[in-house]
Amino acid sequence: MENKLKGKFPWGIFAGICAVIVFYTIIGTVAAYLVLSVIGGATTEGAGLFDTWYQVLLFVGDIVFGAGFVLFTALYIARKAGSKREEKESRS
Repeated sequence: MENKLKGKFPWGIFAGICAVIVFYTIIGTVAAYLVLSVIGGATTEGAGLFDTWYQVLLFVGDIVFGAGFVLFTALYIARKAGSKREEKESRS
């Protein structure tokens, strides 16, 4: 089953999609924090990273898709290493 799982899915594409999502969730988290800090400064209130539900959602999404990026990249590398090993063995 392990060999089927490695070769069946396009892990590189999944890793790329996760990387794009991580990039934009980081930008969204920072932008939301900056905007809320400016608003909080103008109204003499404080602003934190986890004050609103959407900031928490962006942060959790960042962590989940970051872990997915690492996992999918590892599976992609394992598949490439396995195919090179099989190619080398077939030449011998």
